Amino acid sequence: MAIYMKYQGVDGESTTTGFEKQIELQSFQIGVGRGISTARGTSTRESSEASVSEVTLTKLTDGASLKLFEESLYGKLDHEVVITFVRTQTGGGVQPYLRYTLTGAGVSGFSLSSGGERPVESISLNFDKIEMTYGMIGDDQSGSNASTSYDLATAKRA
Repeated sequence: MAIYMKYQGVDGESTTTGFEKQIELQSFQIGVGRGISTARGTSTRESSEASVSEVTLTKLTDGASLKLFEESLYGKLDHEVVITFVRTQTGGGVQPYLRYTLTGAGVSGFSLSSGGERPVESISLNFDKIEMTYGMIGDDQSGSNASTSYDLATAKRA
């Protein structure tokens, strides 16, 4: 299984069919939380608006590193970023099964570390809308997609 990122205006080094020139990722993280409280002596609960974290990802240093570093310094928050999780198909090739699309996105953090090996970068992405699409695939690799989206500015489904 692999993770690919298509960052508008930044070419990666992937040669995987269907993901050429995309950026190969090592990890991906996002979190959502809501404060929920229950009044003492009742079953009534109240919740706050969802708090959506930035997307944090890691990748090995590659040809996209310079551009992503520049984006962290003075890039705009107006990019579309598509992050796709794929699995290896039985006959070869890869099949997407999970996709996040971020709009109004940009690099908000960039750090690099190395213990003598190839450097690893940690990159944070800020965004104003997010869409998650899951391809319900079975062993026969069939199924349809389901998706949901959220607009952080309105705190509503996009």
